[in-house]
Amino acid sequence: MPDAVPNRPKPIDFLQDCPLTQIGSLQGNLVGKGLREENILQPGFQVYVSPALRSIETAAAILSGMGYSDYKIKVEPTAFEWTGWYSKAMPTWMSPEALAENGFEIDTSYVPLIPASELKSDEPVEEYYDRSFHLVKQLLEKDDNDLLIVGHGSSLDTMTRQLLGFPKRNFREMMNVLRGVPYCGVAITENDSDRNWKLISAASANISMRHSSNSDFCAMKSFMGSGEEVDIDTGLNLNPAVFRNYHH
Repeated sequence: MPDAVPNRPKPIDFLQDCPLTQIGSLQGNLVGKGLREENILQPGFQVYVSPALRSIETAAAILSGMGYSDYKIKVEPTAFEWTGWYSKAMPTWMSPEALAENGFEIDTSYVPLIPASELKSDEPVEEYYDRSFHLVKQLLEKDDNDLLIVGHGSSLDTMTRQLLGFPKRNFREMMNVLRGVPYCGVAITENDSDRNWKLISAASANISMRHSSNSDFCAMKSFMGSGEEVDIDTGLNLNPAVFRNYHH
């Protein structure tokens, strides 16, 4: 566990908003170094992050690994994971202002697509896919810069699947895919001059994380394969998706 956690006035209110472990921070830092060394993101890229503390701390670790410790993060509730995990009540999150007061580089002027209060617990999986796709579409229409979105394990599929022209998955299909996503798994999508999107390989040793209980993760194989179940233990969070726009 971390040596310390951010100052939160009533910690018991944040029981569903856990911090990132030290191992998670190390993994995020290593992924950031890989993104930098492989020149994945072009200057001017934008960073959007789920309001979950573990995702924000992952984004900070990734940016630190890239050498951008002072890069501003935009907190976007639309990037939060499937609320079906929260059948009784949604988590309580720190506000962007409170995060900034605790030393995180947060863009407090950013206005999210939807406020956190509009996320409802126990949404159908199909609505989760639509919510994630809506976020990506809106951000891509808003800005020609590359995007780094740090969300959760399922985000890698929900944010890219319809962009690539595939139908939404049902609950069982999503869970089958999720089994193959490790902590800090990365999905990289790229468009061409005709605005056609495709997944590209992140299999470079600098980006692809390998763990004792996980085989090498490749979004292209996991999300576009035969659909067979993958017998792998997984984590459900801390996963960045990269969207690279066409550059002349």
